[in-house]
Amino acid sequence: MDSVNVSSTSSSSLKSRFLEPSNSGISSIKQFSSVSFSSSSSSRSSFSSGSPRKDTLMASSTENFKPKIVNGPAGYVLQDVPHLSDYIPDLPTYCNPLQDNPAYSVVKQYFVHVDDTVPQKIVVHKNSPRGIHFRRAGPRQKVYFESDEVHACIVTCGGLCPGLNTVIREIVCGLYHMYGVKKVLGIDGGYRGFYAKNTVPLTPKVVNDIHKRGGTVLGTSRGGHDTSKIVDSIQDRGINQVYIIGGDGTLKGASVIYEEVRKRGLKVAVVGIPKTIDNDIPVIDRSFGFDTAVEEAQRAINAAHVEAESIENGIGVVKLMGRYSGKLLFCQKP
Repeated sequence: MDSVNVSSTSSSSLKSRFLEPSNSGISSIKQFSSVSFSSSSSSRSSFSSGSPRKDTLMASSTENFKPKIVNGPAGYVLQDVPHLSDYIPDLPTYCNPLQDNPAYSVVKQYFVHVDDTVPQKIVVHKNSPRGIHFRRAGPRQKVYFESDEVHACIVTCGGLCPGLNTVIREIVCGLYHMYGVKKVLGIDGGYRGFYAKNTVPLTPKVVNDIHKRGGTVLGTSRGGHDTSKIVDSIQDRGINQVYIIGGDGTLKGASVIYEEVRKRGLKVAVVGIPKTIDNDIPVIDRSFGFDTAVEEAQRAINAAHVEAESIENGIGVVKLMGRYSGKLLFCQKP
C-alpha cells in the first residue's frame, strides 16, 4: 500500500470532514474507510532509511495505540477512532460553520448523526451477528474548533501517487471556503520538513491550478520521522490540525505523532489520509490514484501485446505493482 489514501474519499467527502468531531484525534480517512492502524493490512510496511528502526516504531505504535471497541446488542461491534475528548475533559463545542453556508444550510439532514456507523460486511445472514462497524464520516452539527483559532498544516510523505495535488487543493479550499479557516501551512519535504525545511503558506489562490500537475507541490521524502522534533515543531508553530497524506509507514508515523500529542495533552487533531494506487482499503470503492494506475498499466500491457504478437513465439511480460491486493491486475481488460 505504499502508494496509498485519497480517492477513497472523493473531494466531497474530504470537504465534509475537516473540522468535524470525528476528525479530532487521529481520525483517518483510512480508518473511516474501515482500516485501523493496529490491525489493517498497512502493518505490512514501515519507514524507509532515515526513519527510526522499523521494529522499534511498530512496537511503540502497537503498545500505545489501544483500539476503541464498543460492543452492542446482536453482535454489534464498533471499532471507533481516537478523539480529542478522550484525553481533554470538558472540551467545548461550537456550531458548525456550514449551518450558515447557503450552499449547505438548505439541505435537509446534511449533518451526520453522531451515532451513525457503517458496517464492514453489507450482506449478513438472518441469525448471524451484526459484525464490525466503523464511525461514519461527514459533517457534524457541533465541532471542536472555532474557525479563527484553526492553524492547519498539510504534509505529503513517501512515494508519489496520482492525485496528490488534488487532495492538497481540496483540503485547502474546503477549509477556506467551507469553514472559514485562513491559516494553512504546507510542510516542505515530508516528515523531516517539520524541523529541517521551510513551510509554504497555502491559500486557494496558491493551489488554484495545482491539480493539473503531477507529483506533489509540497515535495516528499521517505524517513525523517523524529516524533519529538515533529511534535515540538507543531507545538511551537501553534498548529492544531495536522493533515498527513501517505502510505502504510507514513500512517504508522501519524499514529505515533498522535500518541505524543495525547501524552502532552495538546489540542491537536491528527488526520491520516491514505494514499494508495492498490485500492486495498475496505468499504470504499476507489482509492485516489487507482484509476490512473489502471490506465497507465493498460498502456504498458497493450504495448507488450503488440510486440509479442508481431514475432513468432513472442511473449510479453509486464510486472505490475499492488503488493498483496492484485486489483491493478484484476481491472485490466484482456
